[in-house]
Amino acid sequence: MKLRYKLWMAMTALILFMGGTFFAISHGYIGQLFRQYAKAAEAASAEQLARNIAAYYEQNGWYAVDQYIVYYLKENPEYTAGFNSLLLKDTQGHILVSVGKGGAAPRGQSDTSTVTIRVHGQEIGVLTVSNRILDGSPVEQNILSSMTAATVWGTILTSMVALLVGVWLMRLMTTPLQSLLVAMKRLQHGDLSVRVDVSSNDEFGEVAKTFNEMTDRLSRTEEARRHLVADVAHELRTPLTIMQGQLELIQQGVKPAEPATLLPIQDEVVRLARLVQDLHQLSLAEVGKLPLEKVSTDMVQLTQRVVANFEVEAEDRGIQLCYDAPAGPLIALVDPNRITQVLVNLVGNAVRYTPLGGTVMMTVERAAPGVKVTVSDTGPGIAEEHLPHIFDRFYRAESDRSRGSGGTGLGLAIAKEFVEAHGGRIEADSKLGEGTTFRVYLPGNSAAPSEKPPEGS
Repeated sequence: MKLRYKLWMAMTALILFMGGTFFAISHGYIGQLFRQYAKAAEAASAEQLARNIAAYYEQNGWYAVDQYIVYYLKENPEYTAGFNSLLLKDTQGHILVSVGKGGAAPRGQSDTSTVTIRVHGQEIGVLTVSNRILDGSPVEQNILSSMTAATVWGTILTSMVALLVGVWLMRLMTTPLQSLLVAMKRLQHGDLSVRVDVSSNDEFGEVAKTFNEMTDRLSRTEEARRHLVADVAHELRTPLTIMQGQLELIQQGVKPAEPATLLPIQDEVVRLARLVQDLHQLSLAEVGKLPLEKVSTDMVQLTQRVVANFEVEAEDRGIQLCYDAPAGPLIALVDPNRITQVLVNLVGNAVRYTPLGGTVMMTVERAAPGVKVTVSDTGPGIAEEHLPHIFDRFYRAESDRSRGSGGTGLGLAIAKEFVEAHGGRIEADSKLGEGTTFRVYLPGNSAAPSEKPPEGS
């Protein structure tokens, strides 16, 4: 059964239950109020009659008091409409007047009103009056029937309005779920372009927003997977083609199986092994499984060793390699081997793509709560449209990162994942004709492994 129908049945049952409860309570309460009102009206009428009898007694005594009471009842039909019986006694208990329709006497203390008659503060008698309105009279029945009918119709109309409002609320609540269900079914069949409209800021809106974020991530993952398969196939095609061609020439006797002939094949094997190793490390880093041996590391000493490794190459290329760091140590909680690999990649790229007479600069400084390492060059720079993608695997800008220059195209992607695995981040700025700058932020020794340094430089 659909959720909409379940909600409708539950809401209908609740409304019917509440309507019945309201009817029972209101019917009993109205009846009780009516009886209280009738009792108060009876008492007020008895008090009024007692005052009239006292005034009559003051002028005439008890002489012909019975005739006066009959006359009074005849002249006051609003009183006699519900009148049942009347009993008047003097102070000695003698019955002076006993009037009852059909000869009926008062029906008990609970249905009667008893009033002491006084003249100038002195008791002269006791008046007991009973009205049929408290004994299931037609008046009572008519009034209660009218009230009951009004309560029933009010309950029915209120329940119908509540049901209509409930149906509207039910549709309002379940429509987002139905839209989400349709979108999930489309996603189940492989449609990664499906999105759900976010029309509110409540829990349904949060679910829709989360679903859209999930499909966005799935879409990006699927796109990355397709690119990865295409890029890996492309990267493997060239070395495999070279190896196959060389081996065929050797098998056909065109080339002898000598070290000089086997050397190109060995180079391609090394290149394939490096590609597989890079992909393995990148995959581990992306899923958070990269093994890290974090220790308190002096980043000044580490960066000095990296710069020293490139001094000879920079001199051969006619490039000025500069270094700037504070006199004291700058401690960061990192895996020195992984961070060395990151910095070697950045400095190596800078040296490789900086033209003759250019400059490569590495700077180390404190950036609370950690350390910032900057690598900048005066190379050709990276075009603005390529800059957002330089950390994607196998991505190469056509003009400034050609395959002919070597490398697997995974260096910057690995650098980014390694830095983020330490709880840091890496940024890049570049302008065509002016050079490129990379900034690496690493957590300090006292920072938690997952704590990221503040944004900006």
